[in-house]
Amino acid sequence: MEEPDYSLVDLIESNSRYASLKESLSGYVRGSDEYFIELFKLLPLSSWPTYKTFLRKQAIQVENSQYNGFSPVYRSSLSPDRLVTCVDQEVFPSAYHHFKFAVRNWPDNDCLGYRPFDPLTGKWESYYQFESYADVDKRIQNIGSGILTLVNSRNRHQDSNKDVTVPLDSNDFIVSILSHNRMEWVLTDLACQAYSLANTALYETLGPTTSEYILNLTESPVLVFAKSNFFKIISILPKLKFLRTLICMDDLSNEELTILNDSILSQKLNSNKESVKLFSLKQVEMIGSLNHIPEILPLQDSLYTISFTSGTTGVPKGVEMTHQNVTAGIAFGYSTFKIPTHKVGLQLHDMCFLPLAHIFQRMIVSYDIATGTGIGFIHKPDPTVLVEDLNLLKPDTLSLVPRVLTKFEAGIKNSMDKSSFQRNVATNILESKQARFTSKGGPDKSVINYLVFHRVLIDKIRESLGLVNASYLVTGSAPISNETLLFLRSALDVGMRQGYGLTETFAGICLCEPHERDPGTCGAIGISSECRLKSVPQMGYHADKDYKGELQVRGPQVFKHYYKNDVETKRVIDEEGWFSTGDIAFIDKKGRISVIDRVKNFFKLAQGEYVAPEKIENIYLSSCPHITQIFLYGNSLKTYLVGIVGIDPDSVQLLISKKYPQAKAWTPAQLIENINSDIALKRHLLILLNKDVNALQGFEKLHNIYVDLEPLTVEDDVITPTLKIKRHKATKHFKKTLDALYEEGSMIKNGKL
Repeated sequence: MEEPDYSLVDLIESNSRYASLKESLSGYVRGSDEYFIELFKLLPLSSWPTYKTFLRKQAIQVENSQYNGFSPVYRSSLSPDRLVTCVDQEVFPSAYHHFKFAVRNWPDNDCLGYRPFDPLTGKWESYYQFESYADVDKRIQNIGSGILTLVNSRNRHQDSNKDVTVPLDSNDFIVSILSHNRMEWVLTDLACQAYSLANTALYETLGPTTSEYILNLTESPVLVFAKSNFFKIISILPKLKFLRTLICMDDLSNEELTILNDSILSQKLNSNKESVKLFSLKQVEMIGSLNHIPEILPLQDSLYTISFTSGTTGVPKGVEMTHQNVTAGIAFGYSTFKIPTHKVGLQLHDMCFLPLAHIFQRMIVSYDIATGTGIGFIHKPDPTVLVEDLNLLKPDTLSLVPRVLTKFEAGIKNSMDKSSFQRNVATNILESKQARFTSKGGPDKSVINYLVFHRVLIDKIRESLGLVNASYLVTGSAPISNETLLFLRSALDVGMRQGYGLTETFAGICLCEPHERDPGTCGAIGISSECRLKSVPQMGYHADKDYKGELQVRGPQVFKHYYKNDVETKRVIDEEGWFSTGDIAFIDKKGRISVIDRVKNFFKLAQGEYVAPEKIENIYLSSCPHITQIFLYGNSLKTYLVGIVGIDPDSVQLLISKKYPQAKAWTPAQLIENINSDIALKRHLLILLNKDVNALQGFEKLHNIYVDLEPLTVEDDVITPTLKIKRHKATKHFKKTLDALYEEGSMIKNGKL
């Protein structure tokens, strides 16, 4: 039996830890907008009673919770007695209520922003244009009303021969979205929330078979898409059973719509022999404005989205996310994110860069909207324009994946290498800051930092990346090296926050603190989830002895069911509600989580050694900033490992330039070709890479490699959109290369490192 709701406000009102915070709020009426505005200024919870108190013990063991084969249950030290479900159950029962709160209190704030395109010059403008929260509120009601009107009108017409009437406000269908990041994506998502319409997102990078599977499984009658995906949709339309309405996010003229509907779509029927009609989003808004349907506000248990996680094997699984999962995630965000004192009450901005089809970015957007933050979008779906757009938006925070941060690191190091004098000055400054951070936690508030280091180096680096306003950076989705975290923290003088989560947990359920002396963990479990470790003896992990084992989680932020898939649901959620993540983790004395391996991914080499490839890959990725991707392979008839390695070209050029100075003049393509063809150069690089992985035994280290800029891609079906390796398919895809590496032999003399 589930416990009743326990809100962030309930926690503050009932826990003696927050007595002084409660006192600070005593002049406001609980439940009023003024109360919450003041509360949000006083958060995060970790500040009460003092931040140092929290740092010493970030998660606690629940008494009498340990059983044979399991670690004790861990909860956040900020809420040790109960798990938090929302900010306030009366005021914020859904994610949409957080948006309406922002509309009431910050109607003129920037909400969604884009770079305008000038058709006369053929260029993008050098500024961001924003629509306010009040304007967005009007648009989403028109979009939601328009979608309901179109879908239900077609249902009514289709069933007229049976005398079946479908009310225009019927919301028992799922809206599908297929697009790269853009403001219309979030407008559609908010419109769905306003009318309690569940939605699902299709990855642009996944093949047509997956899109076809998801659209048919969800029986989605409507697809909102970017024009660039029109051909993909047309190609699978005859295989779709339920799709009848297409809505293009891009502006289409009446002439274009007529041509597409009368020529192309008139020849295409879905598999039920029904016609499919195309509308532009502007048309949908106009229809909605002419036929306004009152909002249908979602409840806690209303289905928010079905987020499909492709996984490494089998068909995609649809994770059902309710509004309670989202409100719990927002409450977790409020509990841990701190708005700097000098920014309280000011307009903040964030860049929506990571794919919105990925739950990580959707969680960040949910929190941004709850706090009245302006969200900007890169002007085209190309990661290389990120820095250009950051320099225009100048966001206050930014969420990225490790591969982007390693590119930042390499770019900074290369820019420092212009002259020996500049290099020496920059190196001395960064070494001084790194020494300070590793000996003492917390932000660097020293006079020399602000008067010397910032003026000479740090401000220039921040300006070059568009991060002049950034207070912290968030990273997740994959391992990142401690060296990279420490370097960027020193070079940018910002907090670095590494988190952990899954699609099934509405992204992040833990997040490390930004200025810890010993970085590298994912932080402690948050206030809206609890966790424990389960022993995996066949892999040598004993949770009740060494606090290492499979991470299990449960709580209001954790999903309850895979869409139409009871078998998979029962496989990963036990009778007590514990979700088995498949990740092997370690929990330290402060209660912080580190992910170190994956369950069941291991094989045996010729001499009998067992190898856990994901553990080794994670160690390479988290220890070696020059590596952006890695697929490790071991032939059971051989005694050593080989691998496919993605490298950062700027970083590797710098690494090998001491012995190979000519490398500085090579293009990325020349660098790749020369490493793969020159055995001496490849051996030199491999030795340097292996020096970074001291935690591995000799047989666990790579003995030969093939390098490329991005060898593992979703398009080749060797990784999932969330960057997990599909081992069977990767082995098949790279078979010739892997065989060639073994034929070439070990690059390490005598097989020793």
